[in-house]
Amino acid sequence: MTINFYQELGLKENANMKEIKSSYRKLVKKHHPDAGGQKDRFLAIQTAWETLNDPQKKATYDKKLLSSNQASTNLNEQWEEKINLKKYSSSIKDKEVETWIKDIYQPINRVISQIIKPLNSELKQLSADPYDDKLMKNFCIYISLSQKKIDKVDKIYNSKKVPHSISSIGLDLYHCFSQVKDSLIELDRYTQGYVDDYLFDGKEMMKEAKRIQLKMNYEKKNKIS
Repeated sequence: MTINFYQELGLKENANMKEIKSSYRKLVKKHHPDAGGQKDRFLAIQTAWETLNDPQKKATYDKKLLSSNQASTNLNEQWEEKINLKKYSSSIKDKEVETWIKDIYQPINRVISQIIKPLNSELKQLSADPYDDKLMKNFCIYISLSQKKIDKVDKIYNSKKVPHSISSIGLDLYHCFSQVKDSLIELDRYTQGYVDDYLFDGKEMMKEAKRIQLKMNYEKKNKIS
């Protein structure tokens, strides 16, 4: 980087010779070692004066200084452009996350809750008499409606890519509704033959889905909120 001799003499870069001489004389008197000035500062003033006082040296120096200033300006502009680009990129990523949460995560999470929460109540009613046609019919209606909901969830999830920054939440969401989907299959099998293993597996899968949902909601709250 080119040393700015004008600054050494306390001048602007468009200073004329009269201003240069006047400033040099004042600074020499002030910073001369005999007057108690620092030797390094005095030598810097002398070096600046030797260049700016010589018309040929000054012309060469001014050209070099201009080139250096332009390079510095270009570098600053490049850095500013990089910073702005980084901010813009970060803004886009934040918007992508916000959109995915609003359009994908929230509606799917809401549907999952609509399926998980009523299950215990549905099972309790059915347990009064699993062989009662009316009770079994009501349970089958719950399963059928839930399966339709989970089919829509599958389409919603695949409609938009999960942002990379929250890929773990996206993966949990997929595992969560997959557990619900598999649970409903097991529960449906139970209604067709009253095999308790299907009922047990269905309930356990729904418990796992609820566990994943709680974990997922906790991560979402800590990463995004």
